[in-house]
Amino acid sequence: MRVLITGGSSDIGRSIARRRLALEDEVIVTASSAESLEETLARYRAEGLAARGLVLDLSAPAGGEAALAEVLAQGLQGLVLNAWTRRPPLHRFHELPQDALEADVTANLMGNLWLLRRVLPSMVEARWGRIVFISSVSTVNGTGRYGAYVLCKSALEGLMRNLAVDYGEFNVLANTVRLGIFKTERTKKYWSKPRYVERMSGVIPQGQLGAPEHVGEVLDPLLSAHQYINGAVLDVTGGLPMFRLEGVLRT
Repeated sequence: MRVLITGGSSDIGRSIARRRLALEDEVIVTASSAESLEETLARYRAEGLAARGLVLDLSAPAGGEAALAEVLAQGLQGLVLNAWTRRPPLHRFHELPQDALEADVTANLMGNLWLLRRVLPSMVEARWGRIVFISSVSTVNGTGRYGAYVLCKSALEGLMRNLAVDYGEFNVLANTVRLGIFKTERTKKYWSKPRYVERMSGVIPQGQLGAPEHVGEVLDPLLSAHQYINGAVLDVTGGLPMFRLEGVLRT
């Protein structure tokens, strides 16, 4: 199958792409600029991964419309919504500057909506499509000063359920994968601190932070041609938001 994975430069995106390529899918990854895409594809090539690339900036997605149209003309069976712009500085919601909030919503919510509205017609016409949204356990338990992040993730989770209802009859199935606390380059400022790792590992039921390699295979059934999963949410969290009480009480 041909799969488009947004945010291909991220650790999670690369894990998903690596798995799909191992299954002999044709993989197209996105990056927000030509420079970023070249760096991303060079890293893929260094790993022996033969992915294609597409420039798609979610904050201004119309610039990628022509390139996306070429992909859709070839037929697109899978879409993994993984890209997410860096969050604005952490604030309580009322303290978040209006321009920062609007930028976050424009890129992370409206940018993904733009992409879905262009991909869905081709999947409906082909009567075949698999859509997976990479979300976060923060939509369940909240995370301090992450209001804009949780707002956009929650909105897209709700939309995925509605896509499942509206498009299931066309064999276009939409599901969500919720991730917990993962050790990625983006979160390195947290997990590089031994005290943080000790505290969080003490709370997570599985006793450890997630690694990008935990994600790739999770999507196998959701992207499969032979499945009956639609409108589901799969938690890949090590057990969160359940937690080990001894980790909270530990001094």
